[in-house]
This record gives sequence, C-alpha cells and structure tokens, in this order.
Amino acid sequence: MPGTVGGMPPRQNAVAPGDVGKRVSFQYELPNGYVGEAVGILEAWDEPANTYLVRNRDGELVRVPALGVRYGKVIGR
Repeated sequence: MPGTVGGMPPRQNAVAPGDVGKRVSFQYELPNGYVGEAVGILEAWDEPANTYLVRNRDGELVRVPALGVRYGKVIGR
C-alpha cells in the first residue's frame, strides 16, 4: 500500500501540548503490542514523561505516551 512503512500507515499526530483544554482523540501503541484509544479532554502535557494526559468520559485520566501515538487529532463536540 502506498504511503505505508512495513505495512503500517504513517503516524499522524496533529495534537500539540498547546491544545490543553480541547477535546482530542488518540490511537496509540501499548507496550504489549496492542492498540489503545483515548477520547476526551486534554488535561495536561507532561513534558518530562513526554506524555499526554486525557480525561475520558468516565472521568478517568488516561496517559498517552507521545512516542506511541499512531493518530492524534483535535475534535469538535
């Protein structure tokens, strides 16, 4: 497939640390090789850990490592 690397589509992350307070969506790789998803409000950017902190609809704080992000975007409500 054109535009893929090793059968995987290229990574696309349009979320920046300055997007704190906005609604975001991430698809990211977990350490065990599975893929996780996080949708919610970007609460914070943890610079030392290079990690996004997303509050999901259940009120849980989800840690999304920036290096593992496959897709990330700011979304409307």
